[in-house]
Amino acid sequence: MSENFGYIDIILLAIMAGFILLRLRSTLGKGADNMPMKARFTQTQANEEFVKTTVNDEPKQDESKFNEQTFVKGAEAAYEIIINAFAQSDRKTLKPLLTKDLYKSFDDVIKERSVKKITSDMTFIGIKETKVLDVNVVGSVHKVKTKFVSEIVNCLKNDKGEVIEGNPEQIKLVTDVWVFQKDLKSNDPTWYLTELSSEEETKH
Repeated sequence: MSENFGYIDIILLAIMAGFILLRLRSTLGKGADNMPMKARFTQTQANEEFVKTTVNDEPKQDESKFNEQTFVKGAEAAYEIIINAFAQSDRKTLKPLLTKDLYKSFDDVIKERSVKKITSDMTFIGIKETKVLDVNVVGSVHKVKTKFVSEIVNCLKNDKGEVIEGNPEQIKLVTDVWVFQKDLKSNDPTWYLTELSSEEETKH
């Protein structure tokens, strides 16, 4: 069985969607009409592509234990995958990585961009910092609050290729805080992203 906090489990994240559409528009980076430039995560069924490329490399360990180092590596991989897929309107990648309700929210925004003939031009430069802020344990249920600080260049363009929002020459330093939840004794391999927020963006 793959490591509990390995790449596969983290990529199999699922967000409980209550206020997700609002969060998409207000906390995950903004474009024209406050449309998000980046996005997030997942469902119980693995993306076969990710399984094939990583499952054989997963080390073995006690499924009931939290390994922060491995968790961080997997979380970083998922963070980049989802941000890029959303910016590219890549439904094929997004769909197996999102809950049904969350996928609908993402899809609504993608459709809105399409109707307005707006494209997202985003370059993910990299993650500068990933930090586990808190691990809250109640029985076998773990909630892991994680901060990501990343550098991103993004802008929105109209159908003529003109920049209508953002600056393709400017790097944004973006801070996101996500809370992942999993019952370590459950056979369900899914990590659920239960909360997300963004701190103030700075530019340089």
